[in-house]
Amino acid sequence: MPSGTILDVYPDSKKNTMVSWLLKNGKATRIEEPYEPCFYVHTPSHDLSEIIKKLEQLPQVKRLQLSPAKLTLGSPKYTMVLEVVPKTLHSLHTLATLIDSWGRFQKYQLFNVDIRLPSRYLQERDVFCHAQVTWDGKRFILDDHQWAFDYELPAFKIIHLDIAVRKQGFPSFQDPLQGITINDEVIEEDNETDTMLSALKYIQQINPDVIATVNGDSLLFPFLYHRAKLCGIQHLMNLGREKNQGKNSLRPVKKEKSYFSYGRIVYRPGFYTLQGRIHLDTAQSFFYGQSGIRGILDIARCANIPLQLLSRLGPGTAISQIEINVATAKGYLVPWKKNMPENWKTAEGLLIADRGGLVLDPVVGLHEDVVELDYASLYPTIMVVHNISPETLLCSCCPGSTRRVPQLGYHICGRQKGLLPEVLEPILHRRFCFKARAKNTRYDSAVYTELQNAWKWVLVVCFGYTGYRNARYGRIECHESITAFSRDILLTASEVAQQSGYEIIHGIVDSLWVKGHPGCISPFRLSRIIGYRTGIRMDVEGRYQWIVFLPSKATGVGALTRYYGVFENGRVKARGMELRQHNTPIFLKNAQQGMLDVFKQARTKMKFHELIPDSIEVLRGCAAALRDGAVNHKDLVCTTTISRDVVTYKVNTLPKAALLQLQDLGVPIRPGQSVRYMVIDESSRNYKKRVCLAEMMQGTEDIDRGYYLRQLAKCAESLLIPFGYTKEKLQRML
Repeated sequence: MPSGTILDVYPDSKKNTMVSWLLKNGKATRIEEPYEPCFYVHTPSHDLSEIIKKLEQLPQVKRLQLSPAKLTLGSPKYTMVLEVVPKTLHSLHTLATLIDSWGRFQKYQLFNVDIRLPSRYLQERDVFCHAQVTWDGKRFILDDHQWAFDYELPAFKIIHLDIAVRKQGFPSFQDPLQGITINDEVIEEDNETDTMLSALKYIQQINPDVIATVNGDSLLFPFLYHRAKLCGIQHLMNLGREKNQGKNSLRPVKKEKSYFSYGRIVYRPGFYTLQGRIHLDTAQSFFYGQSGIRGILDIARCANIPLQLLSRLGPGTAISQIEINVATAKGYLVPWKKNMPENWKTAEGLLIADRGGLVLDPVVGLHEDVVELDYASLYPTIMVVHNISPETLLCSCCPGSTRRVPQLGYHICGRQKGLLPEVLEPILHRRFCFKARAKNTRYDSAVYTELQNAWKWVLVVCFGYTGYRNARYGRIECHESITAFSRDILLTASEVAQQSGYEIIHGIVDSLWVKGHPGCISPFRLSRIIGYRTGIRMDVEGRYQWIVFLPSKATGVGALTRYYGVFENGRVKARGMELRQHNTPIFLKNAQQGMLDVFKQARTKMKFHELIPDSIEVLRGCAAALRDGAVNHKDLVCTTTISRDVVTYKVNTLPKAALLQLQDLGVPIRPGQSVRYMVIDESSRNYKKRVCLAEMMQGTEDIDRGYYLRQLAKCAESLLIPFGYTKEKLQRML
C-alpha cells in the first residue's frame, strides 16, 4: 500500500476525480479517486418544489435530495435543505450561480458552494494537507496529528530555476531566451527550442518536488510560455509530474489582479501552479518572506490548504479556512455569502461603539530608564477569554447574561463556546509554544522564530476579519466589542501602573511605556499585577537605557509609532523610521543605521547628547561619499508602489517619469506593482532625463546629488528633530 506525505491535491475536471500525490523517500505516487461534491439550497418551503422541478430538467444535475442540516452557528436546530449533486466538478459553481439568480441573488441561501475542493476533499476523508497517510486502495489511513508540534518533515527535493535573455536591461517577451539556470548549472543550446527542451529533460531527470523561482508567477513562467509558444513547443513544456497536460501546462490557473486592501493598492500576479510538484515563487509570497518554507508548511497543515496555494495567499485566507474547518467539523453548513447585517444603532450609539483602540500620546523627546510592557496577542486573547464570536454576541439564548461588553453593554453567551474562540485557542497556544522554543537553547532558535512569525500574522488578521464586510464569519459588533475590551484593559493597566508609582510615557492599543521611580515595584511584578487585574497576560518587552519619541511631521505632537531606543541588552528598536521602509534606498538606510550605531554607545541621556556631533559626522561622511561618487548606484535605487495608471497622474512626479519610460519600452505596470529607479535630474522637465530605471542602469550615469543630499538630511531629521535639528539646518551643514 502506498504511503507518505500528501504532497499535492487537485481536481481533474475532465474525469470528475481528485488527484493526490504521496511523497516518500524521494518517490512520488499518484492516486486518483472519483469525487462528487454537493451544495445545499435553503428556501421557503413553497419555493422548494419549484426549484426542484427546474433543476430536474437541467442536464448538469446528477442527483437531488432533501437533507436535514444545521445552518446557523450556535443553533442545534436542523432545517430541511435541498442537496444538489452536479454531474461534473466544473458545473458546481455554475449551478449555484444559476439558482442564486432565480432568487434575484437575495431570496435563497446557498451553502458549501465555494469551499476549495482540495481542502474539502481531504477533510471529508478525515485527513489534511501534507499529512502522513497510507492509501489502502479505497481510503486514506491517517498516521499523523494535524496540530502536532513535532511531526515528520517531508524531505523535499528542491531546485532553483531562473532564465537569462540576450539583452541587457529590462527583459521583454520579445527578447530571445539565452539560457536556463537550474541550481548552479546553466543550460544553453544553439537555439531557444533546444535550450528549453534540454532544461525540461534535466528537470525530469532530477525529479524535484519543489521548483523555487524569483518572480516566477509575474515574469519567468509567462516568459517561458510565450517563448515556447513562438517555438511551437508549448504543449511539451510540462514542468509538473502530471502527463498529457497539453496546451495548459504553463498557463496560469488564476489571472492577475490589483485590489484595494487596508488603504493601499495590492497587485497579485497570476498563479502558475504545477501538478504533482510545488512551484514556490519566493519573491511574491508574503508567507515565505516572513517565515520561509517551514512556516508555510506548518500553516498549510493546520489550515488544510496545499502549500503551493497558500504561498500565494495571505494570512486572512488561512484563518478563514480554519474557521470553515471547525464549523464543518461541528456539523454546520458553510454559507456562500455573508447574510448577517450590522444592527441598527442611534447616532450616539454609533459614536460610542465605533472608536477603535485606545492611544495615549507619547511625551516627545529623550527619556531614560523606560520599561515597555506588551500584551501578548491582545485582540485574539480577548476573543478567547471573553468568548466573542458572531453567534455568542447578543445571543438569543441568554439575554440576561452577566457577561457584558464594557461601555457598549452587549451581552455575551454564557452557555456555549463560540466558533472564533474555538478556532483561536489552539493557534494562540501554538504560537506561545513556538516563542518559548525560540528562546530555549535546546531548540533551533531560527526555525521556531520563523514558525512563530508565521502564526503571528494569522493572529493579526483574525481581528480585522471580524469587521470585514465580506468575511464569512465576520460581524461588526464583534469588532466593536474587541476594541471596547481593549480600551478598558489599557486604561486598567495605566491605572495600576500609576498607582504603583510609575509615570505613563506612551500607550497604544496593546503596549505601554512607563518610567519608574525609586521605591517602585519591579516591572515584572507590575506586569503580573496588571495581568491578574485584566485577566490577560502582560509581558515585559524590555527595559530601555534610553528611548526617543518623535513628533508627527504634520502636527508636531507625539507620533504614535515613531520612536527609537536601546534596551539594556544593547538591542536597538526603531519604528516608523526610513530604515524600516521598503521604498528607502540602501544608501539612506545605511546612513540612518550608522547614526543609530553611534547612539547605541550611549548609556545615559547625557552621553546621548554628547554623541549627537559624532552622529552628524557619520552623516557628513555619507554626504562626502555621495559627492565624491563613491556610492554604488544600486544603493541609490528608490522603490515606489504604483497606485494608479500612468494616464491618471496629474503631477509630474518621479514615479510618473519612471512609468512613462516603462511605457516607451512596452512594459505594462499594473496598480500595486513597484517601479525601481535612480534619480539623475529631479529638476528636468524631460521624463527621460529625470530618472534612470534600475533595470537599465549601467553604473556610469550621473546622479542628482542635491536630491540625495536632501533625502539624507530628511533621514537625519527623523532622528534629531527633538533636539532642534531640522531638515533645513542639516542641509546647510551638508
